[in-house]
Amino acid sequence: MQMRRWLVALTVVAVAGAVTLYLRSGAAPDCGSDAALGQVYAALRDRFHLESVFLNDIQARSGWYLSTRRDCSAEVTEIRGNVAVSGMPWRAVRYRIVYPDPAAPAAVTVELGGSVPLAPKPRTFWQRVLANL
Repeated sequence: MQMRRWLVALTVVAVAGAVTLYLRSGAAPDCGSDAALGQVYAALRDRFHLESVFLNDIQARSGWYLSTRRDCSAEVTEIRGNVAVSGMPWRAVRYRIVYPDPAAPAAVTVELGGSVPLAPKPRTFWQRVLANL
């Protein structure tokens, strides 16, 4: 009887994993994925004439693990020699990743916004814990 329960539990886990993998195959790439960022860099270069860019604070604004569309945001600046990162002019960038057809690559649209301050470095887990003591 105990063996039958384990077999049923293992079957349920295997089926759930297979369904998740199948659904994930039609989902849009993550905001920080190489496929999405490659298209963002290309759009910044071709449409906005930004060469040698650096993206910071990449975040997903909407969309979830199995979603076919994601809205993302980041900060962008052009890399310049002998200038500290905090001294560079940062601009907001928003991009949308749409994955309408699994046979075709994801489509990425990019919008360049205005000036923004450099996002602070995220606090570590221990910094957050100690700050609340």
